[in-house]
Amino acid sequence: MALLASAPNGRRTRAWLQDMLWPRSGEQHGRASLRQSLAKLKRILGSVFSEVVVSNNQEVWMNLDALEFLGSPLDGALLEGLDLAGADGFESWLAEQRQRVVAGLEDDSDTSIRAVALPGRSDTRQAEPAFRPLKLRPAIAILPFAHCAADTVEATFGDMIAGDLSRQIARAHGIDVISHLSCRMPGFVDADLKRLRETYGVDYLVTGFLRSSGNTLTLDLEFTDSGSGVIVNAQRFERTRLDWLHGGADVLQDVASYVVDSLFKGAIRSVATRSFEDLDAHMFLMSAISLMHRQDLASVLRSHQYLESIIDRFGPCSLPYAWLAQWYVLFLAQGWSTDIAEDKNAARLMVQRALEANPDCSFSRIMDGVVSYQLERDYARARLTFDDVLAVDENNALAWFWKGTAFAFEGAGREAVAFTDRGRLLTPLDPGGYLYTTLSAAAHLSDRNYRDALKFADHSLGLNRHHASALRAKIIALDGLERFEEARNAANDLVKMYPGFTISSYLSAHAAAELEIGREWARALKNSGIPEQ
Repeated sequence: MALLASAPNGRRTRAWLQDMLWPRSGEQHGRASLRQSLAKLKRILGSVFSEVVVSNNQEVWMNLDALEFLGSPLDGALLEGLDLAGADGFESWLAEQRQRVVAGLEDDSDTSIRAVALPGRSDTRQAEPAFRPLKLRPAIAILPFAHCAADTVEATFGDMIAGDLSRQIARAHGIDVISHLSCRMPGFVDADLKRLRETYGVDYLVTGFLRSSGNTLTLDLEFTDSGSGVIVNAQRFERTRLDWLHGGADVLQDVASYVVDSLFKGAIRSVATRSFEDLDAHMFLMSAISLMHRQDLASVLRSHQYLESIIDRFGPCSLPYAWLAQWYVLFLAQGWSTDIAEDKNAARLMVQRALEANPDCSFSRIMDGVVSYQLERDYARARLTFDDVLAVDENNALAWFWKGTAFAFEGAGREAVAFTDRGRLLTPLDPGGYLYTTLSAAAHLSDRNYRDALKFADHSLGLNRHHASALRAKIIALDGLERFEEARNAANDLVKMYPGFTISSYLSAHAAAELEIGREWARALKNSGIPEQ
């Protein structure tokens, strides 16, 4: 009851409650223990229970309108004398709550801090936050790259490359890049890590050193966590001067991809190795996104847990809810769901909560469109949603990709290819690169351009061999090219990787199942040896 009463809006997810109170019981026993506790509470409270406690398959919450809080946190220690053996997470939470009272702090659902008057103290005292405010977009600063004065590298070369790299990474989804103009200012360039973090809000710093050897220019790059001062990653890039000058051989794309990849890997490492209180919200979000896109079940389930932890800790927020909707879409596409209807409903619920938290969040609106056609087969609503997003931001790569896929499922192959091509030109930089490549494969399948579809499917599998949609696209492309033996081999790989996959399960879950293109793809899968039932 205390966990519910102290939650933002009185809500906790079932998974969070299970992890806090029964961390050593395992998922199945934890669920059972939670159900038993709720049943016991119902017996204790009688008819009042249904007025106070509400639950569904995802969450448990208190009806705060039916409650009155008496007294003050200053009246005594929270849950004094309570000891839960083995519940380390709960003990840490309890210690943090008690410390907040001692420090004179209360947190609102928007994570702002209010001073609480303690005996003998003025209530105008400024309180220090007990945890970092909600920040879901990490900020990266790219300093002008240095060079040896005795080298032949032109003085402006490092500044030019850093500026180009800043603009490239600025297109990445969910990342804030400090403007290159700011990064060139003397006070910024000369600042130490603490000042960069506390004054300018920099979470990660990219620095580099240029040196030349003949026609080759080498960049030694470091990616540093400003909070810990630890170098998360370091890499050397060697290209010709002309490549650096003109962006040839996709050199800027390579460096930008490396920086963004370092950010996501660094977030996973931080969540795994640092204390809960030291972590910013964006670290949980970046970790969740990265784990979600690994497409192995253990990582995907951990991703769900991280997304829920953001909401449990900081309260309702649009981005975590939108990513949970994306989570359910990918979970269903992989064929992991044991209750398709329930998971589809959960995806829609996450979208609703994302839009309630921020109706203007472009990613939440995109996920509204994705859920509309991927899970609800409402293509008209999806098209309107994507068009609304693109009317505000015509360079939104994700909107172009998902709009192209919706057209692909409807059999409009030419439009689908044009839209996904536009998305690829805008180059979204995040761990979902394999997914966007698969969406391009689907567009070419719809256009009956099987050779390019196979190229994109193979590229996607090279990035993530666990992605079931890419493997299905490969099978369909090989069948279309009449490379039947290769198609059967790929189908065998799919069945080995996902034993429960059948034509029946494909048609029950796929957004295009009721359309001509979906039936055509189902025939190709069946021809390749995928079992009917």
